[in-house]
Amino acid sequence: MPRKPNATLVGEALRARLEEISQRTGYLTNIAHVYGPLDKVPDKADMPYVLIRVAGDVRTSTAAFQATRLRTFELEAVFRKTAGPADLDGIHVDLLRALGFGQDRPERKFPGLIDDEDEATPRYASAGETTHSNTLTIGVTYVESYN
Repeated sequence: MPRKPNATLVGEALRARLEEISQRTGYLTNIAHVYGPLDKVPDKADMPYVLIRVAGDVRTSTAAFQATRLRTFELEAVFRKTAGPADLDGIHVDLLRALGFGQDRPERKFPGLIDDEDEATPRYASAGETTHSNTLTIGVTYVESYN
């Protein structure tokens, strides 16, 4: 079986890390499901859930047949409109904690996470909408070989 590209492995590891978010494991939020970029979210999906999207991927340096790349992910947590500001703020904390931000154990940090910059964008339901969301944008560096 051919190897998977490192970008794919980063995405799979990110999804696995986010699937750990649960109140039983010490988080503020109980995530019902994590959906990848090609997954179809069911119409009546349990909430809250997280959508992982790739926002971009740029080469930052090159050495021989390898390149260091920066992949930007959008992690959108979707809640019913009955959720309050504390829920949307809590998921921001939980997503960063799940990635190892602020942890004193280096092995807990998500490999390649750019931890000095992230952005959270809350969106509150307006008339006729049924969900709120908070989207966290993060960057992850990785190395890809092209030989």
